[in-house]
Amino acid sequence: MHQTTPRPKAYSYLRFSTVEQGKGDSYRRQTALAEDFCRVRGLDLDRTTTFEDLGVSAYSGKNRRKGALRAFLDAVEEEIIPEGSYLLVESLDRVSREAILDAQATFLQIVNAGITLVTLKGTPREYSRATVNANPTDLLISLLEMIRANEESETKSQRIKADWNRKRQRALDGEAITSLVPAWLERSGKDFKVIEERAAIVRRIFSLTLEGKGQHAITSLFNKEGIKPFGSAKWWHRSYVRLVLRSPAVIGTFVPHRMVEGKRIPLEPIRNYFPAVIDVETYEAVRALDQPRASPPRTIASMFSGLVRCEECGGPMVRARKGQPPKPFYYVFVCHNAKLGQSCECRTVRQSVLEDALRADFVRFIEEAPTHDDDLTAQLEAVEDALSEMQGRAARLVEAISQRPLAQLVDRLAEVNEGVAELKEKQAELTAAFRDTARPVMLKRLADLSDLLESQDSEVTPRIQVQLRQVLDHIVVHFDREASRRKPRGYIEFVWKGGGRSYLDWGPVFYAASMRDRRANR
Repeated sequence: MHQTTPRPKAYSYLRFSTVEQGKGDSYRRQTALAEDFCRVRGLDLDRTTTFEDLGVSAYSGKNRRKGALRAFLDAVEEEIIPEGSYLLVESLDRVSREAILDAQATFLQIVNAGITLVTLKGTPREYSRATVNANPTDLLISLLEMIRANEESETKSQRIKADWNRKRQRALDGEAITSLVPAWLERSGKDFKVIEERAAIVRRIFSLTLEGKGQHAITSLFNKEGIKPFGSAKWWHRSYVRLVLRSPAVIGTFVPHRMVEGKRIPLEPIRNYFPAVIDVETYEAVRALDQPRASPPRTIASMFSGLVRCEECGGPMVRARKGQPPKPFYYVFVCHNAKLGQSCECRTVRQSVLEDALRADFVRFIEEAPTHDDDLTAQLEAVEDALSEMQGRAARLVEAISQRPLAQLVDRLAEVNEGVAELKEKQAELTAAFRDTARPVMLKRLADLSDLLESQDSEVTPRIQVQLRQVLDHIVVHFDREASRRKPRGYIEFVWKGGGRSYLDWGPVFYAASMRDRRANR
């Protein structure tokens, strides 16, 4: 029986500088060119696996680093797209507009992988290892094309800079040139209009700050009063209050930016561009409060930092400074959500109380520390079995795609690879937990921790925190609801990495037996 030789596969790569170009004739034109070439050359155009970069820059190389071109290069490297295939582009500037060395590197990467690169605009031209080696002039032509593309983009970049300079001059003359404006303003023709309701909130933020209110206190106050945040957020957050306090737009100053290698670089500020809602004296007074001060003195972070969670909502408990001069400062742990006013009870416990509880009873803490159990071993074995099965599925899909690269198979392979990555991450976590909680390792770490807890030197606090993070998953602080807020008490629940829990009481425990009973019934 006569067997026909399968036709070579061709893949279309479409790129547009802007998304709008993709909506117009450019998309149709590039697609039609690819279809016509495949019909003439007898190629099998893969219509299910196309590579499109819509609104992605080839001048910055983003299409090569993160776009669809990157996906094509990865598929070639992984042999999902077989050697001998064709990549169809309108012209070389669709592939790259970078500086010549970077552009040439991309060109050679495609050709050296056994892919024939075809430019379709005008008279189609094919670039492959065979054609370039046979006609070195083709390489010179490609270099000239890529140099021209980069020069065009460089000229465009210079033109954009010149346009910006003209816009800047218009801004200095009092004309609004930006569509994005601060949340307390709105665009009105060539001018800006103040949204008085929001401007009043901005003024209140500055006023409360000068009265001594902190950013967390302002956030909590606004959330409790039900003041609607600017934008789509449900709650006020400290970060936004801080942003308002630091924004020069409140005094009318606009700070333009430009992108340099993917980073926003600030340009020279334009004063009196926006309507000011805060006077300069108030703004500078608040800025002065934000400057580093000599006091209070630097304190060492708690040994429990990053480990403590709230018993009510499960959210993190953070350190907060309390006290006012001339009394000394001290630190407490408080639920982060409660501090933001987000419907969690705001109970606090002094950092020193929790640390003293551990130091006072560290012998029992060490003795009750569990080592890893059979559950951890069973979890690791189950994950390793699932990972082996998933890797087998991935190998079978790669084999199927090499025979027939259907879009459905490629999509399924991507899903399976995501599953493999997740299982590998879980395997690494369990392996680390198994290793970290093995009895010899635990005994050594607990012995080191015991020595540190016995020390009265405050400089060992960071080292204790490191040791605790190695053996504990997290800590839950529980409050005795029958105790007064002036003399709180409760117990600490230690959740160990290898599984299991242990407990220590904190505060003035008058009913130790009853507290243990309540804890046992939780």
